[in-house]
Amino acid sequence: MIKKFMITLVLGVLFPILVHAEMLDLKTSLDMALKNNLLIQEKLAQIKAAKEGVKVARSEFLPKLETGYSYTRLKESPYAIFREMPGKPHIIMGPENNYTWDIQFSQPIFTGFYLSSQYKLSKLGVDIAHLERIEAEQEVIKQVKVAYFQVLLAGKYKEVAEIAVKNLEAHLKDAQALYDTGIIPMNDLLKSKVALANAKQDLVRAKNNLQTAISNFNIILRLDVNHPTRIKDILNYQPLKLNLNYALKIAIKERPELKQIAKQLEQMEAQVKMAKSQYYPQLAMVGKYERIGNHPNVDGNGYQNPDQFYLTLQAKWTFFEWGKTKAQVKKLRWQKDALEKTLNRIKDQVRLQVKTAYLNLKEAEKNIETARISVRQAKENYRITDLQYKNQVTTSTEVLDAQTLLTQAQNNYYGALYRYNTAIAELERAIGKAVNVQGETL
Repeated sequence: MIKKFMITLVLGVLFPILVHAEMLDLKTSLDMALKNNLLIQEKLAQIKAAKEGVKVARSEFLPKLETGYSYTRLKESPYAIFREMPGKPHIIMGPENNYTWDIQFSQPIFTGFYLSSQYKLSKLGVDIAHLERIEAEQEVIKQVKVAYFQVLLAGKYKEVAEIAVKNLEAHLKDAQALYDTGIIPMNDLLKSKVALANAKQDLVRAKNNLQTAISNFNIILRLDVNHPTRIKDILNYQPLKLNLNYALKIAIKERPELKQIAKQLEQMEAQVKMAKSQYYPQLAMVGKYERIGNHPNVDGNGYQNPDQFYLTLQAKWTFFEWGKTKAQVKKLRWQKDALEKTLNRIKDQVRLQVKTAYLNLKEAEKNIETARISVRQAKENYRITDLQYKNQVTTSTEVLDAQTLLTQAQNNYYGALYRYNTAIAELERAIGKAVNVQGETL
């Protein structure tokens, strides 16, 4: 998709009249952002790392195999002295050169629940990594929607500015004709010219703001900053039937940040069990096969058995460390207690975010109808005032004021639509779930 966009950009430079940028809708934009966003890719890599951590923890339950080879050179051959025998003879007991090869396995039998707790800890790490990915996706979705509507709003502001220029050009033409016939004074004509000049400046500013909004949108989608992106117009009003109490309930249940902390609390409990494992003895089985010799091929030395196998049951218990284990357990329990306080604090923040987004939504919703009526009234006011001016029933100032009111009314209307749609995006982010027009989570 990105390659296709880049080709379009090059062709657009070479053939600007014939080539147009591909039209994007919101769904396509979201798909592109979710696929290309670096933060999401980072979270996917962390998920893979966490899964490998589970494999590492699982391997600790299984026997370990290891082998070794060594060579020892003695200053002289070891010997035994038989003092009770005549002459106290020295009997050689081994060679000077000693080669040893061994292979052994070790199997943990009981670790005081350390390994099982460590395994649970690693699996919870995978769950947390998935929740972090979901959180990143929700944030990207909100950013894309807000940026999408910013482009649409900037486009609407540009259209309003173009209408203002068109109306003022027509008004200046009327004023010039009236001035040429001596009906109006020079200062009325100058007012019309100044108003048109200001409107043209506003149009330039609106065009620049549109390009800036498009560039910001491109960056979020990881397109070239200068890509001539075009998007479908969906800046409209669809009533959202959503109850605040229901939204608050869903947010506490679905917000990935809260789920992460809940998983972290489970991790803390697993860490407590790992610390308490030091209260128990550690039990393991060790088996070893060994070959010795006075040559590198370890085929015996003529003094001892050339090979040996033994099986050992090992028990180890550190029963006194000056209260270290007890202190470690208490430390982890206090950390868990602090994390529980953090969870409750973030729940309060989530509730506030939901209510703020909900109130912003309702405010924008009420303003839409008011602004729509204002636009209709402003258009009619401009039509009447312009007609009156042509018949010299009113002044140029009244026409210019009517145009200013029309521009403000149109901008207020599109601004209300923008705030309504972005408020929905903010509310969905605060809830942790997308919602349909019936207020049902998707």
